Amino acid sequence: AFEIPGGATPVLILNKNFVAFIPDTAWSFDDSTPKNSVAGWSQGAVENYGNGKVAIWGEAAMFSAQVAGQNKTTFGMNAPYAKYNSQLLLNIIHWLDNLDE
Repeated sequence: AFEIPGGATPVLILNKNFVAFIPDTAWSFDDSTPKNSVAGWSQGAVENYGNGKVAIWGEAAMFSAQVAGQNKTTFGMNAPYAKYNSQLLLNIIHWLDNLDE
């Protein structure tokens, strides 16, 4: 999640239920790991910039198709609960390439 600049349009705004964990070591979390509220921050934003366009997302895995672990757990576009991620990515690409205009 990130705070967007004034000219950008948020695509997904997080609510009060979301927090960012700030571990001192990557992927090392416990009860004492500091965390901050990210309420009002965005997971994605778009903006016209100069003669072009910019799309920024705080989560790259949602635009990938992956499996992990021995059980081949799916995530990203493969996850059953994320069935619209591929359409979202296609919409973003078309917005960036101006095919929707």
